[in-house]
Amino acid sequence: MRKKILNHTCILVVVSVLLTFLAAGLVMYGKYNEDLKESVRDSLKYVQDGVEKMGNSYLDDALGKATSARITLLDPKGNVLFDSLENSAELENHSNRPEFIQAEKNGYAESLRYSETLSKQNFYCAVKLADGDILRVGRTTDSVFYTMLSSSVLLGGLLILIFAVTFILVRKQTKDLIEPINTLNLEEPLKDVAYEELRPLLGRVDQQNKQIAKQMEELKEAEAVRREFSANVSHELKTPLMSISGYAELMMNGMVPDEKVPEFSGRIYHEASRLSALVADIIQLSRLDEKNSDLPFEPVDLYELAEDIVLHLDSAASKKNINVSLEGNSVTVQGVRHVIYEMLYNIADNAIRYTNQNGTVNIFTGTINGHAFYRVEDNGIGIPENEQKRIFERFYRVDKSHSRATGGTGLGLSIVKHGAILHNAEIKLKSEPGKGTKMELVF
Repeated sequence: MRKKILNHTCILVVVSVLLTFLAAGLVMYGKYNEDLKESVRDSLKYVQDGVEKMGNSYLDDALGKATSARITLLDPKGNVLFDSLENSAELENHSNRPEFIQAEKNGYAESLRYSETLSKQNFYCAVKLADGDILRVGRTTDSVFYTMLSSSVLLGGLLILIFAVTFILVRKQTKDLIEPINTLNLEEPLKDVAYEELRPLLGRVDQQNKQIAKQMEELKEAEAVRREFSANVSHELKTPLMSISGYAELMMNGMVPDEKVPEFSGRIYHEASRLSALVADIIQLSRLDEKNSDLPFEPVDLYELAEDIVLHLDSAASKKNINVSLEGNSVTVQGVRHVIYEMLYNIADNAIRYTNQNGTVNIFTGTINGHAFYRVEDNGIGIPENEQKRIFERFYRVDKSHSRATGGTGLGLSIVKHGAILHNAEIKLKSEPGKGTKMELVF
């Protein structure tokens, strides 16, 4: 940073001096040039007046020495009759000169011509006299390029001096400026603020410190959750695997009577299905945890999904003689179709699982205050108030014995929770033990 400030300052000084010199030179040169032109115009009027009063005899060598301007007299054909600087007999015809052509045509002309080397420029004023001759007065001066070039030595010395002084001062000032920044206490950035301009930045650093501390706490909590989840997964996977292994071993060793083989095969199938459902739910949760932005969002009709869910759960509901009804109308949300389906399915599935024989489960879809909703109401066993905040935790069960009997994986409501986060939806829960549960998703 110190080197950058030093370099930028030195470059700024050099550029400023150059631009100032250039601007001042152009202004002064412009002023000088205008004065030069005005001087040539005045000289032309003076000489014209003398020639018209005294004739060509007014033009002599003494007149040429009395002024720095070049005085030339041309006849109507462009031949040089008199020149104050050169021998008129040796000069070529001037009929092709711009000032001669214009003066011959309009009576008066001005012309500014540069030499090929760009080191000199000539300004001429010409006027047509009463006798038809052309009187021309001109002066020669350095061009702006040559004027600037002639001052380069002075400019170079000035630049070196200014650069040296600037280097010393900026180096010291930069050191004094950087010192408080290098000694900042980033652990407590707002404790001693050296520059008020840095307070917004230091405020953000302080806020980030607090966020980092908070994130560290969250990481510790997440690690604890991960360990608990790993332990739960191991336990949940181990139980069906041990059952499958045990039943299969008995059948393999011929210890199962023939009439019991269908029963044991059914138990193996049941445990395998439970294991498959558990693995599928774990995979779904892992995908939702990743918060993958590549998940395809599309218009999803909640009522259409609810109809499909009712058909899929009809068999489970019939076994318990539970009446499942669907009310509402078509309502569309933007979301990931298979994730929303899992969310809606798990809520309805839970309602059937935890509703006793001859119960009722009612499903509704529609809009509330312009927001799409999906609601499931049942008259099942209900959830105690002190348990309601925990039912969305992975593998958490209110009634573990009942949950085992229903065959749930303990991950259904966790999928609902993470799916709601993905879709920016709100979960509303109202439940009372023995009276049933109402769970609602508002998108």
